[in-house]
Amino acid sequence: MVLTVDVTDQKQQVYMYKCTNVTVVITGKAKTIVMDTCTKCNLIFDTVVASFEVVNGKRCKVQVKGVCPSIAIDKTDGCQVYLSKETMSKTKFVTSKSSEMNVNWPDTSGDMKEAPIPEQFQHILNPKNGTISSEVSELYH
Repeated sequence: MVLTVDVTDQKQQVYMYKCTNVTVVITGKAKTIVMDTCTKCNLIFDTVVASFEVVNGKRCKVQVKGVCPSIAIDKTDGCQVYLSKETMSKTKFVTSKSSEMNVNWPDTSGDMKEAPIPEQFQHILNPKNGTISSEVSELYH
């Protein structure tokens, strides 16, 4: 099933809730897009002004055709993100309590590259100043 949503004002927000086995295509520029508690869903959108967020998702795929400054992935198992050439150097990711996350982007020849978004980190306590430093686990290097 394919559902198309036409956004006519960049102040509009799109909220998807409990969708299963559906492809949603959002045309136009939206303020934000949220995919909440969706399973095996595909989302294709043009541009968001603020952010895209997926929460409580399972096996979701997201394609950004235009620009997306921020992507948040929270409590999600399996999320493939496909970035456009236009947004690949501008998008920031914030993740928590999620697994099996990958980001895909076009290289200079147009071929798609893929990299995992780390889900494991090493933390070290500095008892002298009471701070904790964190870095990505060696598994990702």
